[in-house]
Amino acid sequence: MGAMATLGAGNLHFPEKDLQWYALLEGAHPTYNTLDLVYKNIATPEWVAIYQFAPYEALIKVSPVLIKLDQPHKWLQQWQQSFPGLAGSMLGSEKSLETVAGHLRTLVSVRIEGGADALFRFHDSWIASALYPTLDYAERARFHGPICQWLWPRGREICQAERPGEMLTEDQALSEGWLQLSTESQRAIRQGLMSKRNWKEGQQ
Repeated sequence: MGAMATLGAGNLHFPEKDLQWYALLEGAHPTYNTLDLVYKNIATPEWVAIYQFAPYEALIKVSPVLIKLDQPHKWLQQWQQSFPGLAGSMLGSEKSLETVAGHLRTLVSVRIEGGADALFRFHDSWIASALYPTLDYAERARFHGPICQWLWPRGREICQAERPGEMLTEDQALSEGWLQLSTESQRAIRQGLMSKRNWKEGQQ
């Protein structure tokens, strides 16, 4: 469990079990206005900004946003057809919008092995899917937290990861900055970003 699979969009089946689905999207893009797209495609959206609390509230205008989805299939289709360049991912969880957002806030800042703390673009599917295989079992469980399924669209493919084991208990609560990016992880992320750049160039 916890392994990552790569699927074509047409082969993706959202689990039958009782999961609430969310879209996690970047909040600042030179071409797309994220919230305009959300309100255009979802009748009455429920969403939260990940950076709305200290110490990141000064960055709230560029904050990633977490949006509750009632029709995940429809959202994914619209996303891939109309605004595929907008970085993001999809999450399936048994927990509430606020609980999932609280977990994602523990990923905002990471420690760089041999360096300082840095903001982490955990919402970007190209980055997260490149990082994931470098994590060990325990790190993957912590990375998922309350998220049972994590979907990372990458062009016409979708990488899918399922949480290994059960959700952490309250006494195992994560603190911000718990994730340290090893040299291997940093190298994998750079390769993921290179793949993203090559894909974008192929779209032009």
